[in-house]
Amino acid sequence: MRDPSKILIVDDEFDIRLSLSTILEAHGYTTTTVSCAKEALDAVNLETPDLVLLDIRLPDQNGFDVCHQLREEPQTALLPVILVTAMNPYQEKVKGIEAGADDFLSKPINKAELLARVRSLLRIKELHDMAQSQAAHLAEWNRELEMRLTQESKLAEVARMLGDIAHEMKNLLMPVVTGTELLESELRDLHHDLSQLNSPSTQASHGRCNEIVEMVNSSGKRLRDHVKDLADCVKILSSEPQFSACRISKVVDQVFEPLRFSAREKGIGLRTEGLEDLPDIEADGRRLFHAFFNLVNNALSETPPGGFVNVKGILEPEGATVLLSFTDTGRGMPPEVRENLFTRQGLSTKQAGTGLGIKIIKAVVDAHSGHISVESQGGRGTTFYLRLPIHQTQETEETPA
Repeated sequence: MRDPSKILIVDDEFDIRLSLSTILEAHGYTTTTVSCAKEALDAVNLETPDLVLLDIRLPDQNGFDVCHQLREEPQTALLPVILVTAMNPYQEKVKGIEAGADDFLSKPINKAELLARVRSLLRIKELHDMAQSQAAHLAEWNRELEMRLTQESKLAEVARMLGDIAHEMKNLLMPVVTGTELLESELRDLHHDLSQLNSPSTQASHGRCNEIVEMVNSSGKRLRDHVKDLADCVKILSSEPQFSACRISKVVDQVFEPLRFSAREKGIGLRTEGLEDLPDIEADGRRLFHAFFNLVNNALSETPPGGFVNVKGILEPEGATVLLSFTDTGRGMPPEVRENLFTRQGLSTKQAGTGLGIKIIKAVVDAHSGHISVESQGGRGTTFYLRLPIHQTQETEETPA
């Protein structure tokens, strides 16, 4: 409802219109005055008022008919109407109720009664307008929720299909990778025997076979890694977290174990700092493993020989969260990659990477009500910071990732 409230006064007597307008405007209302039913209906259609003071006896049409017409229109069906009468109050009230009037005043009009009835009806109208506004908001929220639920349902179905496809592709890729390794071994032995002939064509054939085997082996392993990323992403995004007491140092050890050989071959050190001093946290250890593995594995791919990857943990001063940092001495990230890393436009920093690893990390952190950020400069390495609460709230435990 507007402020100040606008009141339409309908009466064929000028003195009454002036008197009512003077009283109401002195108390902060704005008024519009008309002298007949046609002018009243035109005024309502032009700009709907907040309340109508309607005289029953008008020159062109009585107030009952005007009230009845107002009630027939959706935009004025609930417009407050006070009928003003100088006739038999009882008979007029019965007809007024049948026509849809909200209240009644008898002439001569008492000032205090007028103001009291106007205030009462405007207060009711304000509450009704507020309820209508809230209902409209709720309807809009409900529509948005239904759309989101529909989208989530579709995404869940796609995720299940992708999970099945990834599982099947992983099974099909296993004999390709294994067969390539066996073929490489067989070709090595064969060319070793043929090399004794010392033929130029034999040596050329050996080189071509090595190139083909390397190409197939590299592509197969790359495809296998992509399928693994896809399967891990689907698994994490489509299942609920299972929280229990979790020791971060143990999870990091489990992550380092399969990566130590690769790191040693590249001449990269794997370090930890302060993890043993951290308290146990409520977490889904399986999810943390996937997140930590992606962080360390990505760091290894970006770090040159002689560098290191360091995982550090501290208990923050308030004692409610732990801060983990994953630091590498790699090439760093360009600003456009760093700024969009955790958005839908996020890019992978790995050569031929899918970017699913970052999405897995973000999903895991969100599932733990944590926070992730990154600092990186070209040529100076990268550090990911993960803040994780020690205890999960009830809301977090009941919310799927």
